[in-house]
Amino acid sequence: MVPVYAICTVLGVLGIVSWITAGMAATAVADKDHWDPEVRFGFAGRAVVAAVAGFGLAGMSASFGGWSSVPAFLAAVAGALLGIASARYLGVEQDPDGDSA
Repeated sequence: MVPVYAICTVLGVLGIVSWITAGMAATAVADKDHWDPEVRFGFAGRAVVAAVAGFGLAGMSASFGGWSSVPAFLAAVAGALLGIASARYLGVEQDPDGDSA
């Protein structure tokens, strides 16, 4: 399972970096709001990226911590759930009128 966790970690980190880069590019170029992944994918996309990164990081940590495969997998699932929770509660703030801040 370690290769699966490693692949998820790489894909999750690449997703986070791509999300940030695309968001910065969308705000830097006029009339390119459709580049912003927050506009395109919203919470669902943010949750997927965070879940993949959390799954990979938690699974790798547990595996290299000496845990057997079942507890390491459960830790990876817990990491994915924590990633989704962090995407929900640490995501984009909303203005009172509903626009993203």
